[in-house]
Amino acid sequence: MTMTSLSLNVGNFITLKLSPTNYPLWREQALALAESQELLGHLTNEDPAPPQYTIPDFNNTPTAEKSAPRKTEAYIAWRKVDRLLRGWIIGTLSEETLGLAVGLDTTNDVWEALKNAYAEDSQEREFTLRQQVTYLRKEDDKTIGEHIRTFKSLCDSLAAIGKPVLDKEKVFCLLTSLGPQYETFTTTMLKPPRPSYSELVSQLQSLDQRRNWFSNHANAAHATPQMAFYGQQQQRYPQFSTGYQGNKQKIHFNGKRISGTQSKDQNRGYLSSLTSSTQQRRPPYLESDV
Repeated sequence: MTMTSLSLNVGNFITLKLSPTNYPLWREQALALAESQELLGHLTNEDPAPPQYTIPDFNNTPTAEKSAPRKTEAYIAWRKVDRLLRGWIIGTLSEETLGLAVGLDTTNDVWEALKNAYAEDSQEREFTLRQQVTYLRKEDDKTIGEHIRTFKSLCDSLAAIGKPVLDKEKVFCLLTSLGPQYETFTTTMLKPPRPSYSELVSQLQSLDQRRNWFSNHANAAHATPQMAFYGQQQQRYPQFSTGYQGNKQKIHFNGKRISGTQSKDQNRGYLSSLTSSTQQRRPPYLESDV
């Protein structure tokens, strides 16, 4: 056992706590951890346990004590490494999944139990996942990025049970799931030569970015004339603005000045009262005035 393995921080490799919903991602991280420490065979049982006990040689061991079976050095070393890897794996299980590992002796036993629970290789599960991939449709309230992640999650679930989706099939299923808004794009991409799945995802993301850019600029261009007209009206008729503070002009009437701090209604009322009082003091007209 090397010092690197003893001081290893498992959290740098496995960042997830295994749950029924994230098995494919957790599995990839666990495989990377085991492979980095050259312990992948303990997971897959490609490195099985060596013989546990020595075979006594009765011809060369005359006494019964010397002929008793003893554990081999190879098994002791293998067991130590296997228990270490088993501890790493169990340490990444959530409380919900920890019960599946109770009572299991080797790392491979734990690995197979988790696989059978969350990646069961059955025709029913494969059929369900393939149906979801085939009939998946993009929802209007989801972005193209969210739709791609949903599609990829279904494909990853199939790969986790040993039934990966072929690249050409991924391209066809993803294109047919986009809906009528992407009909022109879908028709173009389905023509030979078809892109690979990774190329298709990249082109979809670029298309979505361009659509958002044009949409934002179209909204801005539509709003600019209205804003310009509103600003022009504010300059021509400042008294109708929401920030109107009253009549700022100084008005002289009959030797009196109306202060600019008075509001428009106050000034109007004051002028009206002055006009009314003037009319009342005017003498009645005479016939000769007509």
